[in-house]
Amino acid sequence: MSRVFVNGVEGAGLPADDLGFTRGMNVFETLRTYGRSPFRIDQHLKRLEDSAKAMEVPLASLEEVREEILEYVEADVWMRITLTAGHNRVLHVHPVEAAKVGRPVRVASVQMTPMPWLPGSVKHGSRAAWVLAARARGVDEVVFTTPSGHVLEANRSNIFAVVGGVVRTPPNDGEKLEGVTRGALVEAALRAGLPFDDSPLALHTDFEELYLSSTLKELAPVETIDDRSVGGGPVGAALHEAFRALVAEECGG
Repeated sequence: MSRVFVNGVEGAGLPADDLGFTRGMNVFETLRTYGRSPFRIDQHLKRLEDSAKAMEVPLASLEEVREEILEYVEADVWMRITLTAGHNRVLHVHPVEAAKVGRPVRVASVQMTPMPWLPGSVKHGSRAAWVLAARARGVDEVVFTTPSGHVLEANRSNIFAVVGGVVRTPPNDGEKLEGVTRGALVEAALRAGLPFDDSPLALHTDFEELYLSSTLKELAPVETIDDRSVGGGPVGAALHEAFRALVAEECGG
């Protein structure tokens, strides 16, 4: 059952004039638990803190956020913490939908226009344009590209590919969100001895396998990108297995 806490009070509401609602000035993090252990909570909280600073959203105490997450933690849930410019904090706790983990997705590419006043590394809530872009193209997510045709990320995910048997993902260069799950997958690939490369990745590469990664997907095969069929395969399966081993080591089970 889903539960929502506003400033630590279950079922409380937000004021209608909160700038997080009226202007989209909010930041958030979504983490999940394996069993009752939050996966990499420190990385999520650090990213929340950095995003709040960039968006000028108040964050009274990172420790207070941590304590609230740990107070309401449950087994196998995702937990989204949202901070608003109106000095409010919302915690949403919802069971993980196992059927959505690793479920195949369809994507379309869209050229990203950088906003110099808001780095791509900021996880903010102003996402209506991205949702509408995906709906207009009839896909699950859109993949952002640079003017030169290199892949950045998707609107809710990072990107992994297999090219020539090598696991590839675009580099962390400040233009995109530094995904917590992405980082764990990179670690898992290196630990498993899978060939790995994080140099720029062109959209028109001949992908052998293609994936989106995120907290709730883990690693999901891309069935089509711009109507080009791709899908998953054995290298991605080995990577996902290595990721699950890393999670089990850190969270138990």
